[in-house]
Amino acid sequence: MKKKNIISLSIAFAFFVLGTSGILLYIKQKPHFVEMTHTIFGLIFVSFAIFHIVNNWGSLKNYSKDKNTGAFKKELLVAGIIGLIVLTLSVTEVLEPVAEFGRVFAPKRGPRPDAGISFQEKTTLDSTNGQAATFILQKNKDSEAARLQVEVADSTGKVVETLFVGEKEGRGPAANLILSTKISTPAPFKLIITGITEKKSEEEEEEGKPGVETKTQETFQIQSLSPGAQVLNVADSKILKRAIIEIK
Repeated sequence: MKKKNIISLSIAFAFFVLGTSGILLYIKQKPHFVEMTHTIFGLIFVSFAIFHIVNNWGSLKNYSKDKNTGAFKKELLVAGIIGLIVLTLSVTEVLEPVAEFGRVFAPKRGPRPDAGISFQEKTTLDSTNGQAATFILQKNKDSEAARLQVEVADSTGKVVETLFVGEKEGRGPAANLILSTKISTPAPFKLIITGITEKKSEEEEEEGKPGVETKTQETFQIQSLSPGAQVLNVADSKILKRAIIEIK
């Protein structure tokens, strides 16, 4: 068996698999085995291509340089310029519409399944003076992706305390909130709860790019900080399905 023939046939087979898996990835068919196969055969292709280049170095030199003058041939310059142009347009994302055109063949995403109720427990202002309180805030379905912000405002609506600011989450909806905090503002006061939603396109979500933030702000009147549980009226809320404040 000739080593050169084995290498050439292996490169041809790897190229066929890479081409097939590359087309599947282009049209956004991304099961794990396709991505894994594309990666493995990409490594195989590069490895055998190196052997192929070494075995055919003389021929490549003949393609690139004139035997008599030693000058570079026009073919090498043309191939190099084309490759450099395509590389530059790819790196600068000018060719992104071409790369993303395959998305039109991707299956449409259905509604996300209900992942159940999950709560994130946070403690803030633990070192400050004030009335200890626990907030239990459950978002409604339309606002399940929103990050929550909890503030206290005086009678004029001016914010005097920020009890909690939700951090940006990874993929998926942000959790509901159980917040242990302290309120130093005497009652009565206004409780301001803000839902911050970051809207992303599918491209921005896959590439980790920031989206556009929208804020929905609602105000609840708190008349007393007497110990016990208070259920907020969220019947008309666009953010919350349920809200309970337990004063310690």
